[in-house]
Amino acid sequence: MDKDSDIKTLNTYLSLCTEVYELSKPNPPEDAYAFYRDYAMRANGPILEPMCGTGRFLLPLLEEGFNVHGFDASDHMLKVLHAKAKTKNLDATVWKGFVEDLKLPEKYNLIFIPSGSFCLIIDPAAVKSALKTLHHHLSDDGVLLFEGETLKAVPPLDVWRGSVWYKPNGQMIMLSSLATMKDNVCNSIDKYELIHNNSIIHTEIEELKVRIYDQHELTEILKSCGFKVRVIKAFDGSATPDENDESVVYECRK
Repeated sequence: MDKDSDIKTLNTYLSLCTEVYELSKPNPPEDAYAFYRDYAMRANGPILEPMCGTGRFLLPLLEEGFNVHGFDASDHMLKVLHAKAKTKNLDATVWKGFVEDLKLPEKYNLIFIPSGSFCLIIDPAAVKSALKTLHHHLSDDGVLLFEGETLKAVPPLDVWRGSVWYKPNGQMIMLSSLATMKDNVCNSIDKYELIHNNSIIHTEIEELKVRIYDQHELTEILKSCGFKVRVIKAFDGSATPDENDESVVYECRK
């Protein structure tokens, strides 16, 4: 990894967000996991999951015996991943870092980024830098797979929404969110409040930004970074996306 990656900080996916993530998404969706697992079966070599979060895809693959590495920029998410790996007696090769800073001697037969996480890279220059970096770390016959969210995935704009998540210890986390949209970036202001005995004992506010792509636009960006691209309907490799899909999968090869 580039030493400069240690200087960067991530202002999202903090402690309460990570707790809500684990409470709401403890396991990968079955269709998504089966889709990526199928590519892992055919990879016949090392696999990399950038932006691996709490390891909900990485750890089950590792448990099945796949040679999968991963990294993420959130200390809180990685802490959960390592704790889960320990309970499963798994030796996970995982580190902290940003995609555009990846500098490894290894080449990977499969690089995959599920759940729309790639779209958290907002700056156009950083997007191209990240894609060129992934291209460099892909073996000649390798595949880069990631999901891109569409306008159908954008929540109602300018409306406060809320949810409540209950922890095993009796505490609860209240989440209030307000989404806005500008220049194809969905900006969500998220307020997390930890409640104990009817009192707020901790608050965290995050500003989560997600870039929404037109698939033709992103395809051209991928081609400019050296990839050959096939756009796939989310988790059905035999179908093409339609206008109602909330996300599409980009299959990229050298």
